[in-house]
Amino acid sequence: MAQDGSDWDYINEHMGGHDEDGLPNFMNTPYFGESCRNNECKSYLPPTVNLFDYENLAIEYNLSRKEVDQIKNYIAIYSEHDFKNQSSTNNYITKSKRWDEFSEIRSLNDHGLHTNIPGILPKFYKITCEIFKISKGNGAQLTKATKY
Repeated sequence: MAQDGSDWDYINEHMGGHDEDGLPNFMNTPYFGESCRNNECKSYLPPTVNLFDYENLAIEYNLSRKEVDQIKNYIAIYSEHDFKNQSSTNNYITKSKRWDEFSEIRSLNDHGLHTNIPGILPKFYKITCEIFKISKGNGAQLTKATKY
């Protein structure tokens, strides 16, 4: 596939590049081209969080493979359920009894009067905010976080 300086560059920069056959990488993702799955219609293009450079993130924050995988899982839950904030993600994980999937990044957080609220450690909160391109939330200030 010839490089034309526009579509080629855009796909390389914003959509994950090309494979060895010259096809955009997003075309190789599971369910590409299927607009509905499990009777739920969604966009067939992967969300931009899937294109985030997790390898550089691991280097920048000195993350283990397990931490990166758990961040990806957390991001997937946030994205799949179209949550608007991380507290909704945390509430979902709590109600679904899935915190064991996040053993490296989970914490019990204190926010003033509210104590032992299941969530993620501040380091990982910062990382997820970077991935989502969101700024600090408007909730009560974190006063303590305990990994468990």
